[in-house]
Amino acid sequence: MSKFALDEMNNVNGVITFYRLIEDGVCYWNEFCVEIEKEGTHYEQVFALTAQMNRKANLQSLAEKKYHAYDTKVTGVSGFEFKTKDLRAYGIKDEQGNIIIFAGKKSNQDDDEVTFRSIVKRYTESKR
Repeated sequence: MSKFALDEMNNVNGVITFYRLIEDGVCYWNEFCVEIEKEGTHYEQVFALTAQMNRKANLQSLAEKKYHAYDTKVTGVSGFEFKTKDLRAYGIKDEQGNIIIFAGKKSNQDDDEVTFRSIVKRYTESKR
């Protein structure tokens, strides 16, 4: 069984605390950011995703095209998606705050959705 930890996102500040999920020592959000930076593409959109998280952390509204509820396919677990033109960040609402689970490119969205839901299922099962 996987071991999970939460790491507070220090660059997202507000009433709602945001965390990144770490599974067996791997932080999918950090890996995504490093990959985007290495590619040299869409890196400015990572900052846009973080800005959107800051707005939500401060209880400000976002247009549905930037943020919306997202089905995790796990009973009792509310999900959400932040989006830019090319990037997506998927998370869940938890009693501790909002947890960023996974992120990816729009071009790989179908596979990323499967990965996100799989991680959510493992995470919630580990909490039981």
